[in-house]
Amino acid sequence: MDKTVLIVDDDEMERKMICDVLSDDYNIIESECGNDAMNTIDEMHNVISVIILDYMMPDGNGLDVLEHMNKTNDIRKIPVLMLTGERHNDVEKKCLELGAVDYIKKPVEAMLVQVRTRNACNIFTYKKELEAKVAKQMDTLQKQNRLLMIQSERIKKSKEKMGDVLGSIVEYRNVETGDHVLRVKEFTRIIANCYMKTYKDRALTPERIDTIVSSSALHDIGKIAIPDSVLLKPGRLTEDEYELMKSHTIKGAEMLESVDGVWSDDFKRCCANICKYHHERYDGGGYPYGIEGDDIPLEAQLVSIVDVYDALISERIYKRAYPKDKSYHMIINGDCGVFSPRISECFRLSREKLEKVADTFSTANAAETVDPDA
Repeated sequence: MDKTVLIVDDDEMERKMICDVLSDDYNIIESECGNDAMNTIDEMHNVISVIILDYMMPDGNGLDVLEHMNKTNDIRKIPVLMLTGERHNDVEKKCLELGAVDYIKKPVEAMLVQVRTRNACNIFTYKKELEAKVAKQMDTLQKQNRLLMIQSERIKKSKEKMGDVLGSIVEYRNVETGDHVLRVKEFTRIIANCYMKTYKDRALTPERIDTIVSSSALHDIGKIAIPDSVLLKPGRLTEDEYELMKSHTIKGAEMLESVDGVWSDDFKRCCANICKYHHERYDGGGYPYGIEGDDIPLEAQLVSIVDVYDALISERIYKRAYPKDKSYHMIINGDCGVFSPRISECFRLSREKLEKVADTFSTANAAETVDPDA
């Protein structure tokens, strides 16, 4: 016998009769009042299979026991059969509401006690087995989900790294340090976070910002298609050369749009928008299409201003670096084209953070170029 029944009844003769009926099939525990039963349940809830509980008792009645089992959550683990001579429906209703699974009317019939005890025990045994199987399956699914999330994050980082590498290839070819890509990503995140917090833009979520930041690494990928004679020319470009240089925006977008199976559609679309439109200006004075206002995708507007800022504070083949203070005022004063009022305000609010990032890269580069034997 591996199943145990707790019989709770203040009537000793009633308990003995039920015990005689069930003792061949179950281990029997007896309690003569509600308080004693509650202590027994607390101590042996992992052993008890079924409780046969009298409704009317001194020192804690059946309702008290049911309420106690609800507090300890044992009512979900142990089936309770109520014993009662009451004929009022409201009593039955109250007991059932508190979790009792069935009723046995007094005077007790032996066969009825056997059948209902067996049914309650079997149902709850099946319920426990089912819950255990479900819990095991849920644990397996959670482990698989964690593995998928880890793999997804690895794939995401690999794709982001691929973008960084491609972006850096353009910068190295352009005789730059390659840090331009990294700085643009950092600057973009700063401006985007400021925009999200300042304007509560629902379209700009932390996840969306991650996508924009990753995409920003490829903003100049189209320069791969520009001849060295133009890309590396130290002097002023001719009109034809300038038109060719401007084509890097469209060429970059076309390159990215032609790539299949590497990035998600959303990431690829974001990259293409940044490539194509990051030289547009809010007043329509940019290129390649001269679009204006918020027809320019937000991701392109965000990258646009930081690309200009980094170009100003960095040394290029055709110019020396401007001081950060002068670069800031050139953008705010509109010397580098018109940016949206919101983007300009975020740039103003983020000045200190942007300069701190710029200083971090300058310090790192200076440390790398120190000659220890000098």
